[in-house]
Amino acid sequence: MDGTVALNTARTMTAVVQEGQGSADVLQIRQIPVPQLRDDQLLVRVHAASVNAFDYGLVRAGWLVTVFAKLLGRRVRLQGVRGVDLSGTVEAVGRNVTAFRPGDDVMGVGTGSWAEYASATERGLVSKPTNISYVEAAAVGNAGVTALQAVRDHGKVRAGQRVLVYGAGGGVGTFTVQIAKAFGGHVTAVTSTRNIEVVRSLAPDALLDYTRDDITKRPERYDVVFDVAGTRPLGELLRVLAPGGRVVMVGAAKGGAGSLVARLVAGLIRARVLRQPILICTASFRHEDLAVLKDLIESGKVRPAIDRTFSLAEVREAVRYTMDGQGRAKVVITIA
Repeated sequence: MDGTVALNTARTMTAVVQEGQGSADVLQIRQIPVPQLRDDQLLVRVHAASVNAFDYGLVRAGWLVTVFAKLLGRRVRLQGVRGVDLSGTVEAVGRNVTAFRPGDDVMGVGTGSWAEYASATERGLVSKPTNISYVEAAAVGNAGVTALQAVRDHGKVRAGQRVLVYGAGGGVGTFTVQIAKAFGGHVTAVTSTRNIEVVRSLAPDALLDYTRDDITKRPERYDVVFDVAGTRPLGELLRVLAPGGRVVMVGAAKGGAGSLVARLVAGLIRARVLRQPILICTASFRHEDLAVLKDLIESGKVRPAIDRTFSLAEVREAVRYTMDGQGRAKVVITIA
C-alpha cells in the first residue's frame, strides 16, 4: 500500500498552472485531474484563496525563492499549481483523518489552492469562524501566522508597550496592527496616503501618513518597531527606539531581487556583526498559531482586511496587481 486513497481519479478541475517563470503571463488556466489523497490528507472544495508575496515570488523567480528558503533552513516544493492560503468545504477525507469530515467549512493552508479543489492536512486547517466570510477566511493563513509570530515571538509585545507598525497597509501589516492591539500594545500605524482609510478601519491608537509625517522628527519612541514595508533605512528605524527596544523585520519592499537581498544582508550584518537590536522574522506555519488566529477572529479582536477580489479566470490580473505594489491589505481570488 502506498498510502494513497483512490478518490476522484476520473474527475478534472479548473486550476491555475505555472508554466515557466517571470511575469504573470506564465500562469495558465488548465483542466487537470482532481488531487488524489494520501491517508492523512483532505480534499477541500476551494471557495476562495489569497495572493501572497510567496506566491508571486515563485512566479517571478522561483529559483531565488528556493535559494532563500535553503539559506533559512526551509524547504520549498515548486509544484505546478500555485496558491497556498484557502477557505472552503471539505469534500473528502483520507482514512487517517479524524478532525474533519465532508461538509465541514475550513480555512488555512493547502497545496495548489488556485484551483477548484486542493489537498491539505489536518495540521494545515481549522474550522472557519462563522463570523467571517469565505473571502475573509482565505486571507488568514500565511499573513496572519506571520504577523502573529512577529508580534508574539519576535516583538514579544506586552500590555502598555508602544508599538510602531511601519507598512501597516499590506496583508501582514493589517494583521500586525490588530494583533499588537490584541496583545495590549499602544499601536502607531504608518502607511501611505492611499492606504489611510483601510488602516483607519483597524482602529490603531495613532495613524501616520509617511508622505507627510517623518517618524524620525517626532518625539515618540517605541518599544517595538515592526518593519513591514522594507523601504525605510534600518538606521532611521533604530533611531526611534526607546531604550531596550527592538526592530522586527517582517516584510520586504515589492521590487527586484537585488533590493530584497540587500535588505536581508543589511539586517543580518546589523544584527549579528554590529549587535544592533534587529530581529528577522522568518515565520513557519504552525497549526496552533492558526488556532490562535481563529480565536482572535471569533472574539472580534481581529478581522481580515480585504482590498479586492478577482475570479479564478482573472488570476493573472490579481498577480499583476499585487506584484506592481497596487494591492492594499489582502487580495483574494474567489473560486466557488
